[in-house]
Amino acid sequence: TDGLLVHGENFQALNLLQVRYRGQVQCVYIDPPYNTASSSILYKNDLKDSSWLSLMENRLSLAKAFLGKGGILCCAIDDEEVWRLRALLQGMFDKEIGVAPVRSTPIGRTSVGKLSPTHEYALFYGGEKASPGPLLKTEKEERRYPFSDESGRYAWRNLLRTGTNDRRADRPKSYYPIYVGDDDTLRVPKMEWDEQGSEYRILEQPREDETVVWPVKEQDGEKVEKRWERGWERVSEEAGEYRVQRNGDGSETDDIGIHFMQRMDVESTPKTWWGDAKYASSNHGARVLKELFVDNPFDFPKSVALVEDCIRASGGGETDARILDFFAGSGATGHAVVNLNREDGGRRRYVLVEVGRHFDTIILPRMKKVVYSKDWKGGKPVSREGVSQLFQYVRLESYEDAMDSLVVVPPSASRVEVLKSNPALAEDYRLRYALGVETSGSASLLGKDFSDPFAYTLSVVRDGIRNDNARADLPETFNYLIGLRVESRRWIDGVLAITGTDAEGRHCLILWRNLAEIDHTALDAWFTHNRERFARSLDLIYTNGDHTLNAVRRPGETWTATTIELVFRELMFEESDDER
Repeated sequence: TDGLLVHGENFQALNLLQVRYRGQVQCVYIDPPYNTASSSILYKNDLKDSSWLSLMENRLSLAKAFLGKGGILCCAIDDEEVWRLRALLQGMFDKEIGVAPVRSTPIGRTSVGKLSPTHEYALFYGGEKASPGPLLKTEKEERRYPFSDESGRYAWRNLLRTGTNDRRADRPKSYYPIYVGDDDTLRVPKMEWDEQGSEYRILEQPREDETVVWPVKEQDGEKVEKRWERGWERVSEEAGEYRVQRNGDGSETDDIGIHFMQRMDVESTPKTWWGDAKYASSNHGARVLKELFVDNPFDFPKSVALVEDCIRASGGGETDARILDFFAGSGATGHAVVNLNREDGGRRRYVLVEVGRHFDTIILPRMKKVVYSKDWKGGKPVSREGVSQLFQYVRLESYEDAMDSLVVVPPSASRVEVLKSNPALAEDYRLRYALGVETSGSASLLGKDFSDPFAYTLSVVRDGIRNDNARADLPETFNYLIGLRVESRRWIDGVLAITGTDAEGRHCLILWRNLAEIDHTALDAWFTHNRERFARSLDLIYTNGDHTLNAVRRPGETWTATTIELVFRELMFEESDDER
């Protein structure tokens, strides 16, 4: 798949996705709530700033493990919490790669009694080996390099150093002669450095058709010894990168200038001031959503152009990068990834997590629209420049869903009699055991058998309406719990067979069946019949229900088979690293 969209609480989502994507992400981009009056979070106490920081620390601790070597996290934030967040990130990451003020609101936000803010920040952090990627050059930058050849864009610059540290005394080894021929060819004579005299000894005289040019400039009627911009070794090796410029009749040394090609460095790291108007959320973020949906259904949508450049700077410039955003908002990160792939033919992949209801009304339709057409106006596609795209979206069972699905089964009559006869035991039972014992059969606690895994349901409440048959996808959940990188998913004679590699690199075969239709004997026969499809380089077989698959293992086969339910429950309810 090209992307994964997760509708659920992001701390829960990061825990679920941890095994599957650990070390697999090149760029984490997030735009969390800024904790201001216009983007506040509801709290149950007055510790607003510390609660916000705790929320961020919990999620960032999990997100850090997703980054591969060289991966970078970029976080958008404004003045309200930037100093707290920066201190948090400095303590969590090896390296602060940079802090870039971003021109987010050119006209300024309304502010009473304070300066009107026009900026926010992009914070970049990573491991010791992380390095920011380059951004595309702007038209203004390209105009500074008006010429081009097969090696790229360039401009002519005077080889004579100007500005600071431009004297011979500042860098004596950059003071040397260049021989210029009548045909405007140039060469550096053979020389050797005299340490005592702090100058070069010239070992080769000029030819009759050559003029000796020194880095000397007349200032206020005096000749001042300057220095060249580049050392003699580089000039000698790159003679084709230089030209001679003659003034007057060009016969005198003072009439000869030497210029070099200063090439535009397309791999240069981004600067710390991001002032381009395209970064403005108020204009470009809101305008894009308005063209997609006619009205603007989301407050403060991020500029897609800004997110694109944040991704480029954070390792997402690589065409096969994976990008994670667990504060997905309006889906600008997914939009940006599609744009980048459309631009260079890349196969970047995205993982977006969002808990809000706008997941269905904005993010899903937005992703469908941007892959269908690059440009939209008034809610209609301007062109049919579509791209091939396959993304999956899933919903996570929430804490509230788990509570709604609890079914309390009262204790048996015999147990009630025992508890009545022993008040101390009854009190202990109520306080320590009653809830767990009496709800143990609930679907949300995996108390229902996996006898028919394709009909496993939960009872959930949506918008005040209870749905007793909300389907839970056990096979897909199990894939994430073991971190499976799915290779194939096929229905074969009543069995759902999923193959892939788990987080430990083991080749797995996962077999799901309706136990009423396929018992252990039928499963043995099924595997014997389909063995050649799967048995090669197989390490593990998982299947729901009782089985005797290990009994049909042949000599030379090293795989083992285990029951899904035991592993499922263990992984589903194990403590997260953060909880430990």
